Amino acid sequence: MSLREQARQTLSFGAIGAIGFVVDGGILTLLYNLLDVALLPARLCSFAVAVTVTWSLNRRLTFPCAEDEQALRQWTRYATVNGIGALLNLAIFLWLVNRFDVFAAFPLLPLAVASVIAMVFNFLASKYLAFRVARA
Repeated sequence: MSLREQARQTLSFGAIGAIGFVVDGGILTLLYNLLDVALLPARLCSFAVAVTVTWSLNRRLTFPCAEDEQALRQWTRYATVNGIGALLNLAIFLWLVNRFDVFAAFPLLPLAVASVIAMVFNFLASKYLAFRVARA
């Protein structure tokens, strides 16, 4: 794979991740603030919708050669990878906040660090696991 194609995939994945963040946040806000759904069910629902939106976009735009695979199987791998990525994000965030005073004082810093690490994990796991293309 050329450097240009790798850069295209990385940028596409990042842009779609930003779309997923907006979808996730929008649905969470709608359910929790406007419809008075409890926070955990609202968050689980918003995450599920955002994962589905990002999977669909990544399937078409970032990893189009993976479109031939059975969708439900691929979505299940993608949702699993992103669920693990979300847990990784949370674990790193909590570890940084509890281990270093500066991170506890400025929670956006550990959020940024955890998000970048989780995004790298999600990209690589999506590329090599969720959207893997069977070799003939």
